[in-house]
Amino acid sequence: MKIVISETGGRVDGLGEGEELAIYEIAEGRYKLIERVENPARQARMARGAAALAEARRRGAQALVVSEIGPRGFEMARSWGLKIYIYDGPVEEALAKLIKGELREPEGPTHRGGHHHGGHWRGISEDEYALLLKYTPRGGVAADLGCGVGRLCEALKDMASRVYCVDVDEEALREVEKIGAPNLSILREDVLHTSIPGGVVDVAVMSNVFHDLADKRAAVAEIARILKPGGYAILIEHKPGSPFGPPSFLKMSPDEVRRYFGDFKEVEYQDLGHNYALVFQKG
Repeated sequence: MKIVISETGGRVDGLGEGEELAIYEIAEGRYKLIERVENPARQARMARGAAALAEARRRGAQALVVSEIGPRGFEMARSWGLKIYIYDGPVEEALAKLIKGELREPEGPTHRGGHHHGGHWRGISEDEYALLLKYTPRGGVAADLGCGVGRLCEALKDMASRVYCVDVDEEALREVEKIGAPNLSILREDVLHTSIPGGVVDVAVMSNVFHDLADKRAAVAEIARILKPGGYAILIEHKPGSPFGPPSFLKMSPDEVRRYFGDFKEVEYQDLGHNYALVFQKG
């Protein structure tokens, strides 16, 4: 079994607080250190625990050992099938107890602090940030279709090696240019017909755009064209009945969105407060 321990100075630390992630292989009653990596939570602007958890998943972990874990980290770990063990003490003690079967798995988060829909960083909520982080592979390629002034592009630039920021609004794209990141490819194009090469994108995002499109089937076809096999489409929309967003007659329920993505596999629904997110995977 491959485990990841969030570690600071030889002690088990919180998922988002540890200085390093130590990766161990445990087999036949023994453990072996495979590698140590800097905890990406140290560089994350938000959702530090989610950043560490995403890295643990990329490293092939089946389990985590942490001193504490919050609601978002707990939910993400469980959704990915990762075991969670809680221990507050030296790493060597934690490993010895894990081998003996003495570490406990929590029934829920160990604390509730910081989990809310209200937290924002430069226009993007903590929940949105964690969602992008969850489905954007490290060094992957992302596309924000209908990016507007680039609120999601600014977050994606720190997660992906290349981000296509697509919109028809020239003035909005001038704001995207001000982000000044070299890995942003800014395209003044219709999201239904982009110049993005086929099969190169790992995650495509549409945030409060889909409801406005006259030809939604063409939009889904374009998303399918640019995505790699196994790539993800994240659709964020305002909830019907929300006081925010477009007029009520334009708001789409989750089921209305789902009807257009019948050829995709739905992998997640997430409540984002006044919005919701649906995540689909290309077969």
